[in-house]
Amino acid sequence: MNYKFFDISDRTISFNFSDNIDQTINSKIVEISFEIDKKRRHLDIVSCYPTYNSLVIDYDPINIERNVIINRISELIDNFEFKNSNSDELLEIDVNYGGGYGEDLKSVSEITNLSEKEVIKIHSSVIYHVYMIGFSPGFPYLGGLNKKLICPRLDSPRQVVPAGSVGIADKQTGIYPFESSGGWRLIGRTDENLFDNNLVSPSILKPGMKLKFNEI
Repeated sequence: MNYKFFDISDRTISFNFSDNIDQTINSKIVEISFEIDKKRRHLDIVSCYPTYNSLVIDYDPINIERNVIINRISELIDNFEFKNSNSDELLEIDVNYGGGYGEDLKSVSEITNLSEKEVIKIHSSVIYHVYMIGFSPGFPYLGGLNKKLICPRLDSPRQVVPAGSVGIADKQTGIYPFESSGGWRLIGRTDENLFDNNLVSPSILKPGMKLKFNEI
């Protein structure tokens, strides 16, 4: 894989593999990130996590020099043997669509020129790819949204978005694990707990997984 790297801060380096959002590239980045995470102590890094098209490495500049980190990570990437770039791990989540659960379903219907029932049917018929977890703990950025459902963010973000809200923003869909502010258009809500601090791995969704919404 071709890549370039640049500094995000004095202790964070991003290895960028593409300027585009691509599921195949993202799956490979996720696979590499799992391997690096297992070896992070040996590599002297603090953390490693994938984004849409990059691999972000955090390190402690007091303990290790930037060039050493770059050389170690570059060597691992250059010699990495990909085994399974597409995870078949699937999580299905039940969603109440519309009404008090998804107050923007009507506006999404109007923007897309689809009925509310059609929006629900299309949104719940796709198996989504988890590109990355971010914004808040456990928040999944999901790729694979049908082009018919592309909608802009709200002009003014809400101060309060209920936990479990399922939203659409541009070409993405996602779930708010916690009550927070947010500007995505809300079309439904789930009771699924996406993040639990009592678990060894608190986020039940991980990059590379698949997710499907089921209407209830």
